[in-house]
Amino acid sequence: MNEAAACADEAGQELYVYYRLRAEQAQAARTCFDAARGEAPVRLLQRHDHDPSLLTWMEVYRGHGAEALEQRIAGAMAAYAQGPRHRECFVPLVG
Repeated sequence: MNEAAACADEAGQELYVYYRLRAEQAQAARTCFDAARGEAPVRLLQRHDHDPSLLTWMEVYRGHGAEALEQRIAGAMAAYAQGPRHRECFVPLVG
């Protein structure tokens, strides 16, 4: 199990996954993402890129079951990702 992929299953931790895709595939990719996500609370963000031909999307996962959900969405989105999916785990700061 990838440490970053498993991190969101821990309380308070969040998994951020970003990747590039071709702009002309954005609508089909969004339909695919929505179908794979179902009703799960996964946020989808798009970076403001300067290259209009390639987009950067980021998925944000939080809570129990995030690892399995991320793997399901990764499989569905594989046809659209241009290069690897980058995974980063973040934890809240305690002050």
